[in-house]
Amino acid sequence: MSLHDSVFLRPERDYRIDFFRGVALVMIFINHIPGVLWENFTSRNFGFSDSAEVFVFLAGVASAFAYGRLFLQGSPLIASLKAARRAGVLYLVHIALTMAVISLFIWFALALGKGDILRQIGLGPLLTQPLDALYGIATLGNQLGYLNILPLYAALLLMLPLMLLGIRWIGLKGFIVASVAVWLVVGLTRLNIPNYPNAGGWFFNPFSWQLIFALGLYTGFQKLRGQPALPYSPKLYVLALGFLAFSWAFVGFGWWSVERMIPLPSLFVGFDKTYMSIPRLLHLVALVYVFAHAPKMSPFSRVGAANPLTMLGRHSLPVFAVGTFLSLLAQALRFGNETTLAYDTMLVTGGLAIQFALARYLDWWHVASKPQKAVRANAATRTEQPRDAQPAKAMAPAARRTP
Repeated sequence: MSLHDSVFLRPERDYRIDFFRGVALVMIFINHIPGVLWENFTSRNFGFSDSAEVFVFLAGVASAFAYGRLFLQGSPLIASLKAARRAGVLYLVHIALTMAVISLFIWFALALGKGDILRQIGLGPLLTQPLDALYGIATLGNQLGYLNILPLYAALLLMLPLMLLGIRWIGLKGFIVASVAVWLVVGLTRLNIPNYPNAGGWFFNPFSWQLIFALGLYTGFQKLRGQPALPYSPKLYVLALGFLAFSWAFVGFGWWSVERMIPLPSLFVGFDKTYMSIPRLLHLVALVYVFAHAPKMSPFSRVGAANPLTMLGRHSLPVFAVGTFLSLLAQALRFGNETTLAYDTMLVTGGLAIQFALARYLDWWHVASKPQKAVRANAATRTEQPRDAQPAKAMAPAARRTP
């Protein structure tokens, strides 16, 4: 039986998805303020992959729920249009965020006399090639530093209908094999989207990162079918834990020169983030497997809707946008200044507090706006009701007065 003939379940919301997305958002925010002490405690210091891989994987899981079921058992056209519309929203948010960050750094340069700040985060081409740089921004070629994830996500959503079509034609396992083949060819040929007007290509190559997104899709569809992506096996669980421990030791002791001693392409033994090398990929898979099959007494197996990190992940796009702007603001505030642990702690805690407050507000607004929406909907229904649909009792008096 093919996947589009399967009976998809409607499982209860797995709050672990929102929870780990919230964790990823916190890590991304801290990592986007390079130089602060607290970046030494984020996930990238304990393994080959980091929060970006987790974020894209969870985006794939969510896309299976949001678009995949509709595509395979409902309307492919509507699902494709919904994905394209979401990609358009991401594009608009990215452009607005880019313009806000450029304005922020220009203000620091003009108001505080910190002209050198305009050479940070890839702003140099705006000074030397302003027209080319602006054209590159509009076409997503010129991506400023720390503003790379939303273009990747938008590109993956535009590729999603083709992925879902592949799932319909060749099934989930065949789709994963095809995704691996694309990743392999792209990694070996170094195919990428041009980064105009700069040299090179996108920092997050969507043709390579589609594999992580595809693994998320696979996991989401398996969950919709009531099946695990990978069944629990004690031996496999211990193996995954062992790989995570090895990865932690490798990074902790700085064994970065070991891969140069192995005569294989960097795609297989290196740690390239653009083309998603195998060590990073395996680390993500091991991480997901360990947490997905965490013991029942583990706090990660019973995350609830009220958890603050769950709340953060529930509103990932606005929280990410605000968090990214705040992290770049923190970079600007630290630029050229001697910072202290107390100052950096204030920047980090203040930025996180604003993001949690935003998520809490959005949660409140989601509930508070429902009654008003219902009242407006009822009023619109009464206004549009035709005369001949009025209740018979209301028409009775007029009928009695008729000769």
